[in-house]
Amino acid sequence: MSKGRAGAYLLSMIWLLVGASGCMFMRLSQDLKQVETLEAYIRGRISYEANEKAPVLMLLITVEDDKDQVVDFSVIEHPGLYAFMVPRGTFYVAGFIDLNQNMRPDFGEIYGVYGAPDPVIREGEVDLSAWSGVNLEEADAATYISAAGVVADLEDSYFTPQYAEKGLWEPYTTLKEMGIGLFFLEDYDPDKIPVLFVYGASGHAQNWRFLFDHMDRERFQPWFFNYPSGLDLEFIGGALEGAIQLLHERYAFDTLFVAAHSMGGLVARYAILKNVFEDHQDYIRLLVTISTPWAGHSAAAGGVKYAPAVVPSWRDMVPDSTFLAHLYSRPLPPEVPHYLLFSYSGRSGMMDENNDGAVTLESQLDYRAQRMAQELYGFDENHVEVLYSEDVVAVFNTILRERAEKISREPLRPLFDFKKSISQDDDRPVAEGRWRRALH
Repeated sequence: MSKGRAGAYLLSMIWLLVGASGCMFMRLSQDLKQVETLEAYIRGRISYEANEKAPVLMLLITVEDDKDQVVDFSVIEHPGLYAFMVPRGTFYVAGFIDLNQNMRPDFGEIYGVYGAPDPVIREGEVDLSAWSGVNLEEADAATYISAAGVVADLEDSYFTPQYAEKGLWEPYTTLKEMGIGLFFLEDYDPDKIPVLFVYGASGHAQNWRFLFDHMDRERFQPWFFNYPSGLDLEFIGGALEGAIQLLHERYAFDTLFVAAHSMGGLVARYAILKNVFEDHQDYIRLLVTISTPWAGHSAAAGGVKYAPAVVPSWRDMVPDSTFLAHLYSRPLPPEVPHYLLFSYSGRSGMMDENNDGAVTLESQLDYRAQRMAQELYGFDENHVEVLYSEDVVAVFNTILRERAEKISREPLRPLFDFKKSISQDDDRPVAEGRWRRALH
């Protein structure tokens, strides 16, 4: 596509969005304003004996005219992390187990308060040592993990297309409402290899239902990552890695496979790089991506340039963005093979390049991703239907099975020598991309 035609296409696309979906940009603009006046974060961990099946109500309190005033609250279903975005100031954080779920502290309910100038604690009822201090500082993405290892029902409203759409256009509101979570479909089983699924832009957990239903559930256990897809990708990737680490601390599994669709592949690769090279972990042993825009998307560039409000994740999806460059700054270690699956049907008339209805083949088959991939598989499916393809399921299950069998034959050993930095300057050969075209 010529530069002139590309510019005209992007302009028309943006104005089409503005006209047809102006309310979406209005929602986005209002959502983004939430964080414009918020300068800092209060974050920490709530710890208590979870004998009572009741939520914890976390309250953010400030003092005005010598009176306590609740300025925000959050409901936490299990012991774990909490966070509030706030302007500069002095705050208290209070929490209580809401046994009767009436949204207010009552006699006999376990509670705790922490904050400047002095902590107030009812001794023996809340483990204050497990709470972090009240800090006004940049938040770690993992702070926003509201659930890790919770057995979930796919029919829950948080996992529906409606909430996915909200997560794209109102990411901060959605983050506050549901947080970020890594969920199970069944109780953890140490005899099964976990397979973590990561959806893409405007995606949701129900996208994975066909694969969940057709994978070998006797050998593998599906997990899925749930997040607002409009957030910036570095933040999401950091949260994903944080959730994985929390579960590894809890269950000490020695093998984890990761599967991702579309933009989720970018998030997954970022999280794996962080897990391996920053946290020096060696339990992630496979990455399978499906229809991922490895070179970004030109529509994201158009959105950043012309849209009246910009979805944060679009900035990372712009071709040649800093985020994308980081993904290729070093290859995954050989012990984390990457199987790259791409789709090429469902051509969109709004793009001259070959595409699957949403992402160009040029982006799916970016040369950097190809060079670092173990194998490539192509499917005559569009961007959405690829997740419901029997051919894809067959290939996916074969990859899982063969990788599991290979790992079972390997002697126990460290993943690699961390004293040797793996970087762009490495002269080691990377895996040549081997095309396997799925027939039919």
